[in-house]
Amino acid sequence: MEEIEQTMLNDERAIQLTPDTHPMKPSLLNNLGSSLSTRSERFGELKDIEQAILSHQRAIQFTPDGHPDQPSHFSNLGNSLLKRFEQLGDIGDVEQAILNLEQAIQLTPDTHPNTPGHVHNLGISFSRRFECVGDLKDIDQAILIHQRAIRLTPDTHPNKPSLLNDLSLSFSSRFERLGEICDIKHAILNVENAVELTPDGHPDKPTYLNNLGISLSTRFDWLGELKDNEQAILNLERAIQLTPDIHPNKPGRLHNLGVSLSRRFERAGDLKDIDQAILNHERAVQLTPDGRPDKPNRFSNLGNSLLKRFEQLGEMHDMEQAILNLERAIQLTPDPHPNKPGHLHTLGTLLSRRFEHVGDLKDIEQAVLNHERAIQLTPDSHRDKPSRFSNLGNSLLKRFERLGEMHDMEQAILNLERAIQLTPEGHIDKPSHFSNLGNLFLTCFMRLGDTGDIEQAISFHERAILLTLDTHPDKPSRLNNLGIAFSTRFKCLGEMEDIEQAILNHEGAIKLTADTHTDQPTYLNNLGVSLSTRFEQLGDTMDIERAILNQERAVHLTPDGHSKKSGQLSNLGNSLLARLLRSGRYEDLMKSIDAYRTSAILPVGPPSTRLYAAEKWSWLASGELRRFHPTDLSALDAYRVAFELLPRVAWAGLSINSRNHEDLAASTLACNAAAIAIPENDTHLALEWLEHGRSIVWAKILQLRTPLDELRIDHPMVAAELTQISEQLERGALGDRFTTAHRNEEREGTAKKRLQLVRDWDRLMTLVRQKSGFERFLLPKQFSELRYASHDGPVVVLNVSEYGCDALIIEHSLSECLHHVHLEDFSYEKAENLRQSLHHILYHQRLLDRGYVNRKAEPVFTPRFRGDDAFRPILAELWKSVVDPVLGCLESLQIKSPISDGYFRITWCPTGPLAFLPIHAAGLYNADGTSTISLPDIAISSYTPTLTALLRNSQHATPDRSMFKLLAVIQPNTPGASSLPGILTELKIIRKYISNSRVQILQGRSATVSKVLSGMEECSWIHFACHGVEDVLHPSESGLLLQDGRLTLSNIIQKHRPHAEFAFLSACQTALGNETCPEEAVHLAAGLLHAGFRGVISTMWSVRDDDAPFVADKVYARLLDDGQPNGAKGAEALHLAVRQLREQPGGCKFSSWVPFFYTGV
Repeated sequence: MEEIEQTMLNDERAIQLTPDTHPMKPSLLNNLGSSLSTRSERFGELKDIEQAILSHQRAIQFTPDGHPDQPSHFSNLGNSLLKRFEQLGDIGDVEQAILNLEQAIQLTPDTHPNTPGHVHNLGISFSRRFECVGDLKDIDQAILIHQRAIRLTPDTHPNKPSLLNDLSLSFSSRFERLGEICDIKHAILNVENAVELTPDGHPDKPTYLNNLGISLSTRFDWLGELKDNEQAILNLERAIQLTPDIHPNKPGRLHNLGVSLSRRFERAGDLKDIDQAILNHERAVQLTPDGRPDKPNRFSNLGNSLLKRFEQLGEMHDMEQAILNLERAIQLTPDPHPNKPGHLHTLGTLLSRRFEHVGDLKDIEQAVLNHERAIQLTPDSHRDKPSRFSNLGNSLLKRFERLGEMHDMEQAILNLERAIQLTPEGHIDKPSHFSNLGNLFLTCFMRLGDTGDIEQAISFHERAILLTLDTHPDKPSRLNNLGIAFSTRFKCLGEMEDIEQAILNHEGAIKLTADTHTDQPTYLNNLGVSLSTRFEQLGDTMDIERAILNQERAVHLTPDGHSKKSGQLSNLGNSLLARLLRSGRYEDLMKSIDAYRTSAILPVGPPSTRLYAAEKWSWLASGELRRFHPTDLSALDAYRVAFELLPRVAWAGLSINSRNHEDLAASTLACNAAAIAIPENDTHLALEWLEHGRSIVWAKILQLRTPLDELRIDHPMVAAELTQISEQLERGALGDRFTTAHRNEEREGTAKKRLQLVRDWDRLMTLVRQKSGFERFLLPKQFSELRYASHDGPVVVLNVSEYGCDALIIEHSLSECLHHVHLEDFSYEKAENLRQSLHHILYHQRLLDRGYVNRKAEPVFTPRFRGDDAFRPILAELWKSVVDPVLGCLESLQIKSPISDGYFRITWCPTGPLAFLPIHAAGLYNADGTSTISLPDIAISSYTPTLTALLRNSQHATPDRSMFKLLAVIQPNTPGASSLPGILTELKIIRKYISNSRVQILQGRSATVSKVLSGMEECSWIHFACHGVEDVLHPSESGLLLQDGRLTLSNIIQKHRPHAEFAFLSACQTALGNETCPEEAVHLAAGLLHAGFRGVISTMWSVRDDDAPFVADKVYARLLDDGQPNGAKGAEALHLAVRQLREQPGGCKFSSWVPFFYTGV
């Protein structure tokens, strides 16, 4: 280098001393440019290549047209521009390089000795542009140009090997794009010729050996012939041996050897190979000067090799180092550089893998972000675009599996389908995309239950396996995935052939995988699950023994900090439980409990998995364990763990629909926990658990709406930030901006924002609870707070569980007593039978919707109870088993809450199947509809979904009567629904009692969603007379049918309405709720209550067209009897209106009066 430095100094002095008009000036500038370019190659200094380009440009500027040196100057400028492109990745440089080289060729005849060199450099430039842009025309042109250069060069020419080598590189590039095996064969043949034509002492020999190794390694990846990889490693090792450490290409050759050793490790599993690969990559990084354009690639491939060793040994240090190396690669690579997308993609893959092991949501969120950026920076024609779509789809799928947001699922499908569409048949990545899409359809089936999805899953997995060699490192995972799909279809269809295929595929995956591989525990676990499933069908004890052995091995091989360990322990618990139910052995019971307990209390793992384990633990401790130890209290410990996990399952970042789906798994948790706590005389804990574990959807929304007055006084800055975050989170939960954005980019962006908001919320909660006086800020309410729900009279919480049925009575807000009534004649089974009987009656009598018709319904009662008479045994059973014992307790306590006419007020808070039964109508009735004794004869009943809802609305200030206004929404003819002519009478009734200035009427075409929502902002009372619909699959989409669509539950509760007071829902299906999740009360009546209305009149089923107007008439007469509106009398007004309805001809029918009920204060 000293010689180059001296030459440059001499050239610079000569240039300074030479006038611009001197004929030697262009030559001196050209020589200086060449020297600067050479020094740039050695040290990687950007300023050198910049100065080289300027020197070459000046040389051209001072060279007259026709001068014999002009072509060389164009060629040298093109070469320097190409070198700057390789440093900065600016596509403009390679474009200019091509233009200058084409100019050089045009000015040079084919017979000129420099022509092959110019042609050769042009071919390199086209090849580089192809690598950046991905246009196939460029690589085709590069190959043609290189072939021309070779034809123009005799075999004896010293440059012939170099030309053959570069032609080989172009064939390799086209092969990677198209997968045509003839291209990689041509690549190998040409570079082999280059090696043969080059003597051993030649300085380029290591380069050709290196490139031969790369091409052989590429063919190995495609065909799987081990001899190719062995030859690749031998050639790369020879290249390294012939290259001194100070040579600028030494790091690249070490890097390439590391890649080949890593690939051999993938195939053979020899740890020495991956250790050597990492050592070579580390040496490559060390020998590469900072600032060199290929330094980021060195970091990236070191990260890849560390990932492979992590997957084999499970050492988190390898994973952390892998991520650090990729982050450094990204930091050193500018966005325009063609390698930037690859580094982002690799980092996304690493973060996704760490998420699988650790379960930190930040990792999967960052994985998605990096995959998205990689795709944005990758040209559509780029060969790696399909794999980047595929891996983005994988990360979205993992996030969906954790959070359950359907948008992630939809986007995952779109990305994986695009990956397959963009990948040609026969391409090496095609099986991977099929496998990923198979996983996606399997997850779809598990969420939605469409059998078409499981068929698709199996089909794609089978296609992936068919295209995958047994020696391929991904073969085990693809066999495992197919096994899971077969096992899942078996659970759906029950075909024994499916479970047999599942076992065979899981066994195949295990045979192809070393015990030290990080995926082996997963394969062992899944084999255990399938064997346990077959045991449950056939009862072969060998299956359950093998299942337990495999699952115990899986647990043993999985490190404690792994996110999958909780699931493996849970599955081991399931197998031990299956053996317990067959053997009855105490040892199996204790082992099963220990597996579930350990799974539940692990600090990492999906919260839903750990909650499932806690519930199974509690179930065994509550039942089987007490057969051996009747006084054992460990079930309470299990429930305590479960309640700690519950908020993490239904976390604040989920939308209502997703959160409701997550809550299904915990639908009986609170009721079962309370039933266990009550016999231990811990009724306060039982009540707190019932409140904490029910209506979780509403609890989260109410939490976000909690007034922060006290916090604002003591800590105003924190309160302001918390208010801002809670408002944004609430909009997300209710499906506002977060879930209704029209463009995918907007929806994805808001989903990311929601995750950050949740983190900020958690941070502020921790901060606030550290402050004096705020230790229990927004934590679940204790009995000392819940007792104030009985402000207007006794509140009766009815708990229904398989472990017992009880009533918990809060006497009044000043009492610290919580009275307990054991409902000894009632059971969960009886409650469920009553619910089903009521449903069948409504179905048979076409009462589930106005205009509902189904001619296939059959009577469910014997001829003794026909038609309307079928309600009597249900109401009688509710009286005898539930209501009468409660009234007996209230009488013994001498509790009285007089309102008028000798009645007192009872608020019912039912759970389980009781939430769907008309407790307010319980009684012993005669055949003519009159009662011997009934609850309506004794008390005014109202309902509340939770005590918190009652507390919140009772604390509202009494609305300003002077601001009273009623919104009447009247829809006699809704598009797409049957007509409701009777509801016009309701409009006349409203006008009879309320002046026009106090009523806003939206009828027919004017009753649009936007106008109704606007009216709700202005009016304190609302009256809906229209069709209502319940959406069981998507509860927040339940709503009222208006002129232009559905006013959904999510629309209604988007805003808290502090001025709201009273609502009358004269619509069908306004309080049915979801039978699969009775503890959530996600229906319209509850929605209005949580939106701020103090009281709501609604119906349990469809009512006759003349009954609703009659009740409305009597209700409004009572609420406005002194000329002043008083919504607080809603329960009393409805009670008296129904009593009058029963006195009317036909009004005594249970189907007429029973459906009306009141919810709220």
